[in-house]
Amino acid sequence: MPRGISPEHIVQRDTMLNVAADTFAQLGYPSATMAEIARRCGVSKSLLYHYYPSKDAMLFDMSSSYMRKLRELVGSVAPLKLSAKEALAETVRRFVVEYEHSRTRHVVLLNDVKFLPPQQRDEVLDLERQVVQRFADLVANTYSIDGERAKVLTMCVFGMINWTFTWLKPGGSISYPQFAETVVGLLETGLNGGAERLQQFSTIHRT
Repeated sequence: MPRGISPEHIVQRDTMLNVAADTFAQLGYPSATMAEIARRCGVSKSLLYHYYPSKDAMLFDMSSSYMRKLRELVGSVAPLKLSAKEALAETVRRFVVEYEHSRTRHVVLLNDVKFLPPQQRDEVLDLERQVVQRFADLVANTYSIDGERAKVLTMCVFGMINWTFTWLKPGGSISYPQFAETVVGLLETGLNGGAERLQQFSTIHRT
């Protein structure tokens, strides 16, 4: 029988992907090289190529696995048996927390998927569409609206949270969980709701 992939292999691969994501986000995908990624990983180029045959392969793996993780996040709330409104709120919270933990992968997803070969790019974009559709289904269920209107509201939500990496910095004046609560307030009662949520924090800084 063929041997499975060892846990050590998976850890090494994930570490390399994390370093590659940092490198792509910092240098830009076109400027990043396999040699630089290997240097930052503290491994030889030959070992890096043992795991990934090309820079494109690393980009595809990190982008597709990240999208699959976001897709799973949408479904992770269902077992909690929450009301539709609270399920949507909890999903927003989980997305924002994931964005904080996977910040550079998120940057790469938004900026660099266009550099993938067409077939791989289409696969990642299809995963994105699945995430949007699952989120839109939650919105439709929460507000009792049709799919097209739910899609509009869904894109409004993603418009609020997808670009946090450009301004919401770790250790800044507001934490990612606090921002998530602000977005939930906006969803529930508009700007008044967002302002009310912010007022609940005696201070807005990372605890």
